[in-house]
Amino acid sequence: MCIVGLTGGVASGKSFVLSYVKNLNIPVHDSDAVVKELYTKPNKSFLTYLQKNGFKNVIKEKKIIKKIIKEEFFLNKFKKKKLEQFLHKEVGLKRKKFLKTNKKKQVVFLDIPLLFEKKLESECDFICSTIAPIKIREKRALKRMGMTKVYFELVLKNQVRDAYRRKNSHYLIKTNQKKSQTCIDVDKIIKDIISK
Repeated sequence: MCIVGLTGGVASGKSFVLSYVKNLNIPVHDSDAVVKELYTKPNKSFLTYLQKNGFKNVIKEKKIIKKIIKEEFFLNKFKKKKLEQFLHKEVGLKRKKFLKTNKKKQVVFLDIPLLFEKKLESECDFICSTIAPIKIREKRALKRMGMTKVYFELVLKNQVRDAYRRKNSHYLIKTNQKKSQTCIDVDKIIKDIISK
């Protein structure tokens, strides 16, 4: 089994590439989907963890108010660290389970948004990074519900720059072009990976 790590900065087109790879019937582990499910359908251990680590105000009738978490996440380093510890542990467990389930597949993709930031390079055989100019990424991001320029800049500060991705990735996927061309590029990358 060949493990391909897919990563990229905020609004760099990673979700589009991920969805295209899924349509090719290649097994994909989606870290963002795991986190989203934790927020929308929080289990007891997550709710207890939040209550014990300064996030009582984000819970209302066993539901999580994501807006408050987003506001506090970058403003309080302690809370940010504690929340990340839980989320990354949960995602890591799901990722291991996914790899075990798909161990007989020729190639699998792992969506890991903070692959470089969390030093997870060793978990992958190859690393693909989605890249696009900052101005294009900002324009895309600001179309998202709840996204502001201030929040976009805060997220950027917590991610490695594209210069780092260029230097440390096996493959780069440019997303500031026609989507059809991006798909062609992804096809070429997969073909190259399989041939190795």
